[in-house]
Amino acid sequence: MNSKKFLLIMFVLLVIIFAIGKDTSANAQTYKSDILIKELTLKISLIQTASEVYDANINETKNFNKNLYKDKSNQAYKHYTWLKNTYSNMDKEMKSSLENIFKSKDSWEYINTVINLNDDASVDEIINTLNRDKYLNLSDDLKNDIEKFFIYFYDEHFKSYYKKQKYKYDRKANNLNQKLSDNQVDVIKFIETSSGIKLPKHYKSIMYYNLNPLVSQAFEHDNVMISTIGLNVTPADIVSIHFYKYARPLFDTFSTSKEYLNFYSTLNQDKNFKSDYNNFDKGSYSFNDWCLENLISGYSKYLEYLYFGSTYENASYAYDLDFYNYLKDIGFNPNKISLKDATINFYKSKLNS
Repeated sequence: MNSKKFLLIMFVLLVIIFAIGKDTSANAQTYKSDILIKELTLKISLIQTASEVYDANINETKNFNKNLYKDKSNQAYKHYTWLKNTYSNMDKEMKSSLENIFKSKDSWEYINTVINLNDDASVDEIINTLNRDKYLNLSDDLKNDIEKFFIYFYDEHFKSYYKKQKYKYDRKANNLNQKLSDNQVDVIKFIETSSGIKLPKHYKSIMYYNLNPLVSQAFEHDNVMISTIGLNVTPADIVSIHFYKYARPLFDTFSTSKEYLNFYSTLNQDKNFKSDYNNFDKGSYSFNDWCLENLISGYSKYLEYLYFGSTYENASYAYDLDFYNYLKDIGFNPNKISLKDATINFYKSKLNS
């Protein structure tokens, strides 16, 4: 075979190989969900788990007892046992530092300070970011406690525990991302279509796994919504969480209008509404926020009904279940009535009942 013929054959083969590798069909393109699940990270888990040690052993007001963990799962109860054993093996000085750290600030404040660090941030980077943050405004004594406690906690207790758990959580994150992609989950598009309202920002959602099986935390920076999730969260749970998360900015597009604020005043003068509010934990919400929270919770339930066919019989607030049923009864259609007008009509029906 001459060299020219050989080169021609090789060229044809390369063209064929390239064409096979470059599949331009729609099926070859991987769908990216608007939700990204991430694995365990030190910047969250180090602080959150230390806070759990504090809650399970010192902060009795939160009542983080073994039954809460045991009722959750066997894995959660094993985690609780580790929290108890870890605290019992700490010396007196470290127990005192732990108490000072979380009596002064809660875990959300600390994590919110470091949440924008790289996911591979080291213990030293976490400590330095906390101690330099102007918003936290830490005393010198507290800075000292943070430095010595988190170095000690990581080296002596958390490092080995974290590494043992990490593979399991990383694998879960990969599987969950794949399921969201395979099902082409696009929560924002669904919410905007169902409500007839375009969200004010192009939101991105990042969800980090964390070791705490009882408590999830949420953070927001610009258009990025960040939250923590436990080990056993399902794809359906992920979607439901986002219905609630995105409902708030959705309602914010009209709930601060003059018309709406005037309507809150009308509700505030109604004795039944005031009584229901006063029977609620008033410390959590102002009256206006409480009225809005009822609507957000009810609308989130309605979105789950549209998406999954879910039905609800139990209320989380005074009027959320009623609002969910109201939207079902009227067959809410944003092409016929705006969500803003539907909410006002709903509360007006309650005033007249």
